[in-house]
Amino acid sequence: MLQMIQSELYRIRKNRFFFLCLLLSAFFMSAYVLSFHYDTVKTAGLTGGIASLNGFTQFLFSDYSLVIPITIFQLVYVAEDYQKGVHEILFIKGVSRFNFFFGKLFALWITVFCYLIFSFFAAYILILSIWIKQPHIECSPAGICGYLILQMLCFVGYSSFLWLLSCIIPYRNIVLAVAFFLLGTLYLYLTKISTALDLEYSLYQYWIVGLSDQMEMNPSISRLPAILITIAAYILFPTGAAYWMYQKADLRKRERR
Repeated sequence: MLQMIQSELYRIRKNRFFFLCLLLSAFFMSAYVLSFHYDTVKTAGLTGGIASLNGFTQFLFSDYSLVIPITIFQLVYVAEDYQKGVHEILFIKGVSRFNFFFGKLFALWITVFCYLIFSFFAAYILILSIWIKQPHIECSPAGICGYLILQMLCFVGYSSFLWLLSCIIPYRNIVLAVAFFLLGTLYLYLTKISTALDLEYSLYQYWIVGLSDQMEMNPSISRLPAILITIAAYILFPTGAAYWMYQKADLRKRERR
């Protein structure tokens, strides 16, 4: 399996589309920086805002700007395997379904971590370069690190969900349309239902993207178990369901017996 992971990471590293997604993320991060700086420091005289890395960190996940590039890349990358018949080629070489499935999945998780680290690094470098002359910057390193770890785990759960979606719909254009349809409709309906029912814990937060979007910088101890359970559920259940479907899929035409 280790060789499979290394092979997939090499393919991703050589994939130009992945670097285009990184550039798109860097563009979004620069927009975040300018927007947050204008809304806080630039208007400090009117609103009393201060330069806060804590607030900026939470602001990074306030919409789908980090979600969109990795969604496009993962769905396109996985769909290409079905189009190019990568499964059959590797089966001929004796790669088992188990090693192929989890080797590719773990490589995608590692890619998600690298994508997020790059995005965080770009965002913090840009905002700190703008705030270099600020006399005081609010910052709690432990809180920020803990928050980012939870967010990275949310993205791993989302990556697992996309992996399941790719196993169900192995066609690039269709699966992309379905993924973005879900992103839009789940946001609209789950938030409206929660508002109508006046729920303290929004139904939107049971959707992994909604959990990331609405997660607070310092979640209360009472809500932390719900957050961790939701993340674990999105990592384990989609992975298990996808593996069961992959085992049943008709990919044995050229597979070694």
